Amino acid sequence: MHFWKKFLATAAMACVTAATPVLAQDSARLGKIITGYPAGGATDVVVRIVAPHLSAVTGVDYVVENRPGASGNIGAEAVVKAPPDGNTILVVFNSHSTIGPLFPNLPFDPVRDLASVGQISETPYLVVARNDIGVDDLKQLVDRAKRTNRPITLGTAGRATPQHLMAEVLATTTGAPVSAVHYKGSASAQNDLLGGHIDISLMTPSLGGALVRSGKLKLLAVTSSARIPEYPNVPTVHELGFDAWSGAGVWIAMLVPAKTPRAVVAKLNTALNDALKKSEVVAKLKSVGMNPTGRSPEQLDKIMQGERATWAAVIRDQKISVE
Repeated sequence: MHFWKKFLATAAMACVTAATPVLAQDSARLGKIITGYPAGGATDVVVRIVAPHLSAVTGVDYVVENRPGASGNIGAEAVVKAPPDGNTILVVFNSHSTIGPLFPNLPFDPVRDLASVGQISETPYLVVARNDIGVDDLKQLVDRAKRTNRPITLGTAGRATPQHLMAEVLATTTGAPVSAVHYKGSASAQNDLLGGHIDISLMTPSLGGALVRSGKLKLLAVTSSARIPEYPNVPTVHELGFDAWSGAGVWIAMLVPAKTPRAVVAKLNTALNDALKKSEVVAKLKSVGMNPTGRSPEQLDKIMQGERATWAAVIRDQKISVE
C-alpha cells in the first residue's frame, strides 16, 4: 500500500507586515519567516533560498525566525493568531498534515484556521545509516532486526512528523522491532546518527547527501519511485519490498491565516511562483536536492486533504498517540 504518494517532510512560516492588506510596496515594510523547526533542516534551507526573492517581488524585507518545538505547533499557533491582513505567511513541510489527527486538543485547527498559498518544493527521502551499520541495504537491516529482535533505532525530526509515522508503519508492515527516536529537527537527528547513537534516519538530499558522498553516512535506499541518478547503485524502497515507504518524501509550502483576503492570497501566490521561475532560485533549490513546484492554492489544498486522510487512517489503525 502506498501511504505517501506525492507527499512528504518540514514546516516554516513567514510574517509580512504591510500598510494595507493588498501588499502595496513601500520602504517601511518588514516581514518575518517563522519556521517551526531549527536552523539547518530542509525547511529552513528552502526558506532562506526563497525569502530574498519574495522580498524583491513583494517589497517586504523578510527575516527568517526559527521557533522549534511541539512538532511545529508553536510556530503555527503564532501565525494562526496573527492578523489576517497579508502580513503573516506560514511555510510548512508536510508534517502539517499530521498535527490535526495526532493533536486533537490543539488550541487551533490546522485546517480551518489556515489557508493555502502554494507549494514551494518537494524531494524524496534518503534512508541513511550510521557508517558502521554492518548491512548493505534496508532489507538486510530489517531482516537482521527480525532475526536478532534488536530494535532498529530510527531518528525523526520530531513527534507527529512523517518520519515518526513511517517508523510505526515499518514496524507494522514488516514485523521488525523499530524504535522511533524524536529530535527537534532533522539536523539534530543527523548529529546523533554521525555519532553512532541511532541506526538510521530519513533525510532529504540537502541534509544527508553530502555526508553520503563523503562516506560519513551509508545510504541504504531511496524512497523515490525510480533510482536517483546520483546514486545509481542504491535501490528504491519499492525494489526492496517496502511499498509502504514508496513515494515518501518532503514537500514545503506556504499558508496564511484563514481570513486573509483572497486578493492577498492570490498576490502572494503570484510572488511565490515568480520567485520559483528565477534561474538562480531553481539552481539553488536543485543544489540541495529540492525540486521547485509552485502549485496553486487549490492544488495544495488537494494534496493536503489527501494526506490528512491517509495520516488519519494510519494513526487510527496503528493506535498512535503523542498526547
